[in-house]
Amino acid sequence: MRIKLTKLKIAILDFDDIKNPLLAAGQAKATLEVGKRLAEKGHKITVVSSRFPGYKDRFENGMKYIHIGLGSNNIRLNNIFYILTLPFYVIKLNSNVIIECFTSPISTLFTPLWTKIPVVAIPTSFEADRFSRLYKLPFDLIEKFGCRFYRYFLPYTESLDLRMKKYNPKIVSKIVPEGVGNEFFKIKARIPKHILFLGRFDINQKGIDLLLKAYSGVAKEIKYPLVIAGNGPDEQKIKLLITKLNLDKYVRMVGPAYGQKKKNILSEALYIAFPSRHEGFSLFSLEALASGLPLICFDIPALKWADKRVALKARPFDVKEYSRLIKLAANKKFINSMRKNTRIVARKYSWSNVANEYDVFLKTILSDKYAN
Repeated sequence: MRIKLTKLKIAILDFDDIKNPLLAAGQAKATLEVGKRLAEKGHKITVVSSRFPGYKDRFENGMKYIHIGLGSNNIRLNNIFYILTLPFYVIKLNSNVIIECFTSPISTLFTPLWTKIPVVAIPTSFEADRFSRLYKLPFDLIEKFGCRFYRYFLPYTESLDLRMKKYNPKIVSKIVPEGVGNEFFKIKARIPKHILFLGRFDINQKGIDLLLKAYSGVAKEIKYPLVIAGNGPDEQKIKLLITKLNLDKYVRMVGPAYGQKKKNILSEALYIAFPSRHEGFSLFSLEALASGLPLICFDIPALKWADKRVALKARPFDVKEYSRLIKLAANKKFINSMRKNTRIVARKYSWSNVANEYDVFLKTILSDKYAN
């Protein structure tokens, strides 16, 4: 089959939706930013997402959003029904190419089994081993088995590329990092008032427990309170841990942060506490750098791209060392030397570049080079 179309029909399978009040995480933002730029190039974009309370199928930013599944207030139930419902929708798709965002807890959705349309996988959630440990179920075996059916892959990092190639040595891949919007470069720094954590309230992945334990060791010594922004299933557990560690006077939970609220708390932050145990490629870490804020994190593979100019890294999950870095970074003179580098590093990443890379890759795999 030879396809020489310059204008493609592209289906994006993304569990999340930027308007989903239960999630609206990084991949939904990436789908929006890349999808609308591909639409501007003349491609026809359809996004297939999970239903959620109050969802509406819509046409927005040049993209058609379709919703399938349950649409309850329970995100885990919605996840299950999305995974089970998706094959019945995929078999009816009329597209030139499908982009599948890997979905927790199994990563692969086995989309190549339900269609003859070329499928490009993106490792939005590529950590079934973590979910296997968490739920004591063989999600990791499903992930390894399912990855064998894909031909094309767009990883964010080298480590994700190598992981896929262990499961599927014949995969055709290209490393394409995430991007960041110009609006974050325009945020003006104010007098720092706090240390900031912003992200999904998922203790196991985001390491919020490690952050709170590390912060409790220095909270009385440093001048800056810890602000925790976001939402998610572990909100109550986080509140209980704050109280247990006697941090009620030092930690403020401010709820979800979008739009101007997000810009405000970024503008008043000294640096970003980023204690994740696992990440794919964190979109927020790029937004933080573009906002002029260094990262205090653990030395995990997903953050290899953030070098010592912009990130202080503790040994993985060493609370005592992380606590020391929290205190070190609270020295305004020290952290300001790092703040000068953050936007320089972030400038290398843009959504326009990401969309261009996608455009070239999709046209290439549909060309004679990879034709059946």
